[in-house]
Amino acid sequence: MFASDNIINTVRSEIVKYSSPENLNLFCKSHPDYSMTGSGTGTRNRKLPFPDLFHFLLYPRAKSTDIELLEFSHLIGKSNVNKSDFSKRRKLIPAEYLRALHRDIVSDIYSTGTLNRWHGYLLLAADGTTYSMPNTPQIREEYLQGRKTGNGEQVLARGIVLKDVLNDIIVASNMECYGKDEIRLLRDELDRLPDIIRSMNPVVIMDRKYCAYTLLADLRRRGIDFIIRVKERFNADVDSFIHSEEQTKEITLTPAATTIKKLKRIYGLNVNCEFTVRLVRLSGNTVVMTSIKDVSLQQDPSDPYHLRWDVETTIGFVKNNLQVEIFSSITDNSIRQDFNAKTIQYNLLSILCRRAAELRHDDTKRKINRNVALGILKLEFNIFIENNPLTFKEILHNMLNEMARFSIPIKSERHNPRVFRKIKHSGKYITLHNYREAI
Repeated sequence: MFASDNIINTVRSEIVKYSSPENLNLFCKSHPDYSMTGSGTGTRNRKLPFPDLFHFLLYPRAKSTDIELLEFSHLIGKSNVNKSDFSKRRKLIPAEYLRALHRDIVSDIYSTGTLNRWHGYLLLAADGTTYSMPNTPQIREEYLQGRKTGNGEQVLARGIVLKDVLNDIIVASNMECYGKDEIRLLRDELDRLPDIIRSMNPVVIMDRKYCAYTLLADLRRRGIDFIIRVKERFNADVDSFIHSEEQTKEITLTPAATTIKKLKRIYGLNVNCEFTVRLVRLSGNTVVMTSIKDVSLQQDPSDPYHLRWDVETTIGFVKNNLQVEIFSSITDNSIRQDFNAKTIQYNLLSILCRRAAELRHDDTKRKINRNVALGILKLEFNIFIENNPLTFKEILHNMLNEMARFSIPIKSERHNPRVFRKIKHSGKYITLHNYREAI
């Protein structure tokens, strides 16, 4: 199975590897932008040695840093370290180091596990979001580029999430300044996709805001297929299809002269500016445009476009349960450390929940309660820290059985009304659910 004990052990091995100061030095050597750590980083007897420092960054945190440090010290059985020492020591670790760990974990998952696919394709859903940021002059200058802001507006960052919806894995996630558009953010993440994912026939599923020639040209030159909901006034042939009663049609899109000029400026003079696509009516005015021609989207019961909704619920979980908008510092490197750590935590939790679900023996349609599972992961996080394969297997088995005890029913045809807000007045994500925070 995808979420096998072997996968979990592989993820743990990557965490152990990255908690080594020698590995950090190798990373810094290959990235000249980051300074090398001192020779005593991992050998000197400190209150917070490098492995403990790195593990604490990965530890699920949302409360006061002083309280989290106290809980973490009790978990690992060492004396407590104060927040000041932690703040100084965390500067040793570039945020990109945690991002590199996430990339290696994703590569290992797809190299080791048995994956769910849709007609041989890997379904990747993309969606953008905004993140509430600390309201400091430095953060405002860093993240509010390209946006006219008033004194009372919340400081926001622009984010993108690319998720494998059939295997419940976030393959890429990032946040940048608010003025950077979501299409550019998505293109940047496609640049960083691990080679193993590129080789698995990925299909990117997107909402109508991504319907743009600049993205179509980029996907085409990469050889990546797509399913995008079309928007009106994008193209005359598309508009004609939307207002007709046709169910499917193959057309050739030709951009206007100004758009062709823009595409050649971005991708070079040899870029192909004609796009042969298939239009498919899913229901009513819901029309998608796809490069896939060997599978009928209408007759497929799984309805791949509507699987895109899963990435939106994932963003909600990361904001509500993992509390991604609660940062432990106001420096840019620390904020990105916390952000990348939350992405790793989500994937780790996803693997554990899928493995725990395999231990359930009843046939009722239920799934693991992820909020409770997150709390259990925090309580037992030391199994990913201690380098003892013998105790790891036993503690992991007990933890998975504990997670399997807590499940919730799967409600078919469930629908929650979507709430739109112009401004996030509170500065925090607003949920529709009456849940209790686990961390």
